[in-house]
Amino acid sequence: MLPNLPLPRALTGLPSSSLGLVALLLASCGGGGGGGGGVLFALPPAATTPAPAPAASSNVSGVVVGSYFVNAKVCLDINANGRCDADEPSTRTDKQGGFTLAGASAGIVAEIGTDATELDPATSTSKPVTSRLVLRAPKEAPGVVDYQSTAVVAEMEAGGLDFKAASSKVAISVGVVAAKLLGDFNTEGDPVAKAALKAASDEGLQRIRDALASAAAGDDVKAVLTAAALTDRYYQTKAPYRPQQDVSTYEAPPAGFAPVYTEMIARHGSRGLSSLKYDLAVYNMWEKARDDGALTPLGQKLGPDVLKIMKANFLLGYGVAGISTPGYGNETQVGINEHTQLAARLVQRLPAYWKQVGDSAGSAPRQIVTVTSGVDRAVDSGNFFVQSLKAAQPALAPLVTYPAAPVPYPDTGAAVSQPAGTNRFLLYFHKLVKATDQVTKPADPLYTTYQDSQAYQAYKSGDADLAAKQSGLTVTPEAAAAGRVLLERLFAKSFVDKIADGSYSFANTGTRTFASDDGKFSSSLSGDGKTTIKSLGDAGSLLYELYVIAPAMRSEAGVDFAAYMPAAQAKFFAALNDGSDFYDKGPGMTEKGDITSRMSQILVDDMFNEVDAIARGDRSHAAKLRFAHAEILMPFAVRMGLKGLDQSVPKAANFSYGSNAWRGEYVSPMAANMQWDVYADASGKLLVKMLYNEKETDFKAACDGAKKAGTAHYYDYTALKACYGHAVAQ
Repeated sequence: MLPNLPLPRALTGLPSSSLGLVALLLASCGGGGGGGGGVLFALPPAATTPAPAPAASSNVSGVVVGSYFVNAKVCLDINANGRCDADEPSTRTDKQGGFTLAGASAGIVAEIGTDATELDPATSTSKPVTSRLVLRAPKEAPGVVDYQSTAVVAEMEAGGLDFKAASSKVAISVGVVAAKLLGDFNTEGDPVAKAALKAASDEGLQRIRDALASAAAGDDVKAVLTAAALTDRYYQTKAPYRPQQDVSTYEAPPAGFAPVYTEMIARHGSRGLSSLKYDLAVYNMWEKARDDGALTPLGQKLGPDVLKIMKANFLLGYGVAGISTPGYGNETQVGINEHTQLAARLVQRLPAYWKQVGDSAGSAPRQIVTVTSGVDRAVDSGNFFVQSLKAAQPALAPLVTYPAAPVPYPDTGAAVSQPAGTNRFLLYFHKLVKATDQVTKPADPLYTTYQDSQAYQAYKSGDADLAAKQSGLTVTPEAAAAGRVLLERLFAKSFVDKIADGSYSFANTGTRTFASDDGKFSSSLSGDGKTTIKSLGDAGSLLYELYVIAPAMRSEAGVDFAAYMPAAQAKFFAALNDGSDFYDKGPGMTEKGDITSRMSQILVDDMFNEVDAIARGDRSHAAKLRFAHAEILMPFAVRMGLKGLDQSVPKAANFSYGSNAWRGEYVSPMAANMQWDVYADASGKLLVKMLYNEKETDFKAACDGAKKAGTAHYYDYTALKACYGHAVAQ
């Protein structure tokens, strides 16, 4: 399954009791978004970095931040053991959380006990600290000691990264530029950055509190703190979106070239659970454990937290402007923000271009074509994106257009109308059905897509090799062991044994009803019984599904499942989750050919066709915006041949993190996107630059020769489309 790698050199000085914990938590770490290395996970350079530490003889001044921690013990961590030792210079923070230390240049440790208080600068009120905290800051940036600085230290020590690389990695995980990462977020002037920093701080501080509270007396504080502060949380395709590159670091276009067009395909934003499945099955298991008297202290907390997740999903979107129908599958506030901010960054990336488009809206209007799959969460994502675009550039408002849906389909019998702006063939090709989409005429341009969709659906539902690969993921001894680790933290061993031997099994059965707090909306739903817990691996896998959805629902449910999912087990079940997607949405088994990606050729062609129009002088479109799903982005990325994402596995072998670069958190996090910016010179020559999750990204390796000489990311369009074998549409 997962490879066993040696511990980083930075950890070899820990006591043996701590090495066991860190080895369990950090085995195989080293790749962004879930372990594993490769060029896909290379971090961009920071735009700027905080000032270096003062010289050894200087005073070190700073502040301890959550809000502001008053009367916290702060020391120079000269021996880098994560503790304030008696022989190390120390002090207490003042009434504003500030401190000054004299002594050698070193990292900072802040030990925040229950004798400290927390000052809220927004209200000037204080409250007592009720749970112990320990925070650290690197010697390179000792001025602010907070969760972000603690995470940077963790990445430096556990991952062997230098300060700049660690800061960049943490900045990406938080969703801010590196220059803003290690400042005092209470005084940050950018409201978006401030909100991202505060949200990361709140979540991270709670993880540290929980980790310290549950640590055994002999556990090494440094190891516990490192494990809690590392950025890799293994959320995979449920990871809330983070742009992967700072806008200020983008390569400038060659001299003489200016932007003339841009287009995008994006997944919908962060959402709740898709239906009443994992939550109900896990809750039914929990109820039985409660009835059997088999709950541990941690297990007692699980049931109420599952109910919070469940209720939030029943009511998701109620009272939120722009949400079509409340309930499961809707975007959360995190998802709304993702597309709102994605649009704002699009304008920021090409400011002169969008100003030109807006300024000419009256005299030479160019359309901003907007298309979705027609599914609520994709439609809503498109709406939030467009609203943000209009807010950034009001002159663009009349240019937004929604083309008519393809007609008439099905092409036998009565056609089913679709709303304007819907294109299921382009953006829902994995689920085309006879009732609404049937194409029977081979001469129809959509015939091939429909047939490829039917072939894919037959493969997904009926291929014996695929079924064996996916069903086998959770029934291995390794899956049983990982599931047992999770369950025995929640339930008595005797209860866990009954799941292991088949005496107990559970499913998403029963009916639940929840009402909004104002009593004006209620919903009742019943489980279909198809989501089951029949093994320890099943149970662990479903707990993992709740763990990964919780970050997207922090505003609605307010729960953090990290306490139920230690990092080692999160990584294990992330690998299983990625394995399942790899086989039915990714490169899959070599012997199956392109069955999983062939249906996405329509989207590849559509991207090229838009640029073809620009090449022949048709400037009627300023942009094309498409909103879809992970099931679209994944096969599309494979079809495009993105480096590292086209590696299939022979049927006789198995997908693993150790041998394959496929990671859901890279391929298709929430709001995942591919964008093409098109540039032209005075002669009409076109260059194309691709961004994947807003990181400058290469097209497939075979097309490296199409790069314009002297550039890293700009491709000659004529050579690029020839490399992909694209023929101009007639």
